[in-house]
Amino acid sequence: MVPAYEGIQNFSETGDAIQYGGPHLCADGRFPTTDGKASFSVVELPTPRRREGWFMVSTRRGRQFNSLIYAAVDPVTSAARDAVFMNREDAAALGLRQDQRIVLSNEAGVFEGRVFLAPMARGDLQVHYPEGNVLIARGVVDAGGGVPDYNAMVRVDAS
Repeated sequence: MVPAYEGIQNFSETGDAIQYGGPHLCADGRFPTTDGKASFSVVELPTPRRREGWFMVSTRRGRQFNSLIYAAVDPVTSAARDAVFMNREDAAALGLRQDQRIVLSNEAGVFEGRVFLAPMARGDLQVHYPEGNVLIARGVVDAGGGVPDYNAMVRVDAS
């Protein structure tokens, strides 16, 4: 059904793999370097600029095959599609409670959801992908890897 999956039907052992989009990279554990080993380097991470009273929101893409869940409630977290994953202390500081309706907004758009108290770092929020894409600026990619952005700064308001 999916031409890019050609070859998967031949898997028979743990560790069998195919790579889409070209030849298998680093076959037999050899890298395309003079010594055949991987090379790593330290890079300086950017310091996000946070506006006073704003939160960093990320679209939730882990643990659930890029966070694409196919029901009204995520079976892994029990969170609804409109959940805004939030630290308990942040919610308390804003006078918010579990399931309270809130609005996240920025220059890119508006997301209406409900507080979902979760073990998050203070100042950070998560929303499901793709629903949260309304908050992500279009065309922004990482300069090093070309990966589209999935973070944004947002205001939080009770609705």
